[in-house]
Amino acid sequence: MQLNRISAIWTLAHVAAELDGDEDWLCDIIGEMEPEDGVIRVYGPPLGEDGTIAFSASGVENLRNLIDIHKAKRS
Repeated sequence: MQLNRISAIWTLAHVAAELDGDEDWLCDIIGEMEPEDGVIRVYGPPLGEDGTIAFSASGVENLRNLIDIHKAKRS
C-alpha cells in the first residue's frame, strides 16, 4: 500500500469504539506514533482548536500492534 494514497481516515472515537478501547488510554499510546505511522490530527469545526486524532488504514493496524505490545507489558 502506498502511504501517499490515503482515501479514508478514521477518527480516534471511531477506532476506540471499534476496538473497545478507552480513548484516554489510547491517547497515551498514540504519543508513540508519528505521521508516517498513519496518524494525523484533523482540524475544523466542530472539532475545536485542538482538533481530533485520526488514522489511515495502516495507522489503525499500527495502533493495534501498539495496543498488543502495551497489553503484553501489563501482563
